[in-house]
Parts: sequence; C-alpha cells; structure tokens
Amino acid sequence: MNAKKVLIIEDDKMLCTIFEMFIKEIGYEHIGTVKTCCDAISLCEISMPDIVLMDIHLDGDKSGIEIARTLDEKFNLPVIYVTGDSDDDTLKNAILKNTYGFLTKPLNRNLLKITVDFALTKHKLFGN
Repeated sequence: MNAKKVLIIEDDKMLCTIFEMFIKEIGYEHIGTVKTCCDAISLCEISMPDIVLMDIHLDGDKSGIEIARTLDEKFNLPVIYVTGDSDDDTLKNAILKNTYGFLTKPLNRNLLKITVDFALTKHKLFGN
C-alpha cells in the first residue's frame, strides 16, 4: 500500500521543517510545503494530496481558512488545522465541511499521527 500524501501549508520555515520530519516519521509521504493559495492549487493539480496540514494565519492575502474553502471546492480535500491560535472566534470560523482536525502548536508527533489517521478514515467513509 502506498503512503498517504500530505501537503503542508505553513509560512514558518522552522515549523515546516518539524512538520515535514514528523510526517515522514509517522509513515506518510510529504509532497510539498507551500505558503499561498495559488501554490497549493498548483501542487494539488500536479500531485493530489490525501490530506492537508494547514496553518490558519499565513503571510499573504488569504488566510488558511480561506484556502481550506478553496481546496474543498476544487478538490474535496480534508484539512487539519495546525495553529497557535485557539480562541473561540478562530475555532468557529475554522469549522468547515472539510475540517477534520484542529491541532495547536507546538505540535505533538503522536497526536499528529492519531489525528491524521482518524481524518483520513473519516474522510474515506463520509467525505464525498
């Protein structure tokens, strides 16, 4: 069985390195890390991920929540948010049909594995 493919959308280089390392350690394939909606769409068209790890607050004109909406409309991709911001308004705005998890930074590798496994299974069963 091929490893499930993970796209990371994050603008902090140090965190990207950690996320990429964790993804590989837990047995998934890291297909790329991008910072913008346009780059995310381009990479999805080339190498469709199975799941997306998404920061909410990104540099640029779109938030992670806006990018998640776009990825849902175009590709029906499950998203797990990984963010340092867990206030009520952020949580409320992040609840979309393709939201399959919400992890806070700093990221815990074991919790990441559990959340990704759960999200992939749930999306396979109910995501269409």
